[in-house]
Amino acid sequence: MRATCPTCGDVELSVTEVQVQICVTTAASTYSLLCPSCRVIVNKQANESVVESLAAAGARMMVWTLPAELDEPKLGPKITYDDLLEFHLGLEGETWQEELAALAANG
Repeated sequence: MRATCPTCGDVELSVTEVQVQICVTTAASTYSLLCPSCRVIVNKQANESVVESLAAAGARMMVWTLPAELDEPKLGPKITYDDLLEFHLGLEGETWQEELAALAANG
C-alpha cells in the first residue's frame, strides 16, 4: 500500500504496518503508520470509507473511549499561569512530599 509521509512523501508499506484507531465516544477515526524511510509516526484522519477499506485489507484495529474524567463536573476557579508556576516551584523544593502529606491528612 502507498501512504504519504510529511517528510519523505509517498512511501510503500504493508497494510499490516497500519493501525486504525476508532473512538467509540465520538466516532472519530484516525490511522497511524511508521514511515519505513525516516521512522516518523504519521497520523491521519480517516473517514468511514477509509476505515472500511483499511479494515478489509487487514489493518490492525484499535477501539478506545474518551476518559471518564472528561464528564466530571469542573468545580472551582480555572488554573492560572501563576498557579502552574507556584506548583512547579513547589515541586523543586525539598519538602513538597511532606507538604502534600500534611494537606492530605487535613483534607
